[in-house]
Amino acid sequence: MFRKIVTFIDNHTPFNLSDGTLQAGHRLTTAPDRCVLIAESAGGATVPELPDYAEYQIQALSRAKTYFEARDDAWTVYTALHGRAGDNLPNLSGSGPDYLVNVINAIAIPQYIGQDSDGRFEFSVNFTFKIQQGSCGPGSSGP
Repeated sequence: MFRKIVTFIDNHTPFNLSDGTLQAGHRLTTAPDRCVLIAESAGGATVPELPDYAEYQIQALSRAKTYFEARDDAWTVYTALHGRAGDNLPNLSGSGPDYLVNVINAIAIPQYIGQDSDGRFEFSVNFTFKIQQGSCGPGSSGP
């Protein structure tokens, strides 16, 4: 599921896995100074009455050489994701179950968390992806 979420973020923000501006799970040592890391921040919550439903906690950490670049990147992710609803997650295998994003909620607005060991500025924003098995139909991409 995490790969599908990262691919979804790649598709809906200006940050890309292909050029390294989007990192998944951990930052590579070759990551550019200005990038966004997507990480799993907690275990997903489930609802016993809804076996095809889960909530995934995802963290976006932006990093840049200047405070305002890191801040702007965190806000770009926040604006692109917060409140989205009715999107299909990418089916990466081409077969198997489809998943629908009921809604993506930010837990809070982006927050400054300090500088890393190389003096680059970092911001964090956390999201809850509320997901269920199913889809909006072929080609649906939400709002």
